[in-house]
Amino acid sequence: MTTAQVAALTTASIVALSATQVGSMTTSQVAGLTTSQVRALETADIAGLSTGQVQALTTSQVAAMEVADLKALTSTQVNALSATQIGALTAAQLIGLMGK
Repeated sequence: MTTAQVAALTTASIVALSATQVGSMTTSQVAGLTTSQVRALETADIAGLSTGQVQALTTSQVAAMEVADLKALTSTQVNALSATQIGALTAAQLIGLMGK
């Protein structure tokens, strides 16, 4: 799928993707997801993101992540987040992230 095709997927289609399918997305495809699509990703999908995919997330996408998704990140994934991405998190998200 092209980046434009991935961006056009409905949230129901995003939910239906397996963690393997999400993990095979390019960094451009990940960066092109809407915040609604990011919220539709399941926790296992988020946990399976590569560090490159994590780094490709926009601040809006990171801010849209659920606390449970942030808790599922590995220490390697958390270390891949930029200061700008961390700065986009709410207090509740930071508490969840730090309280893993």
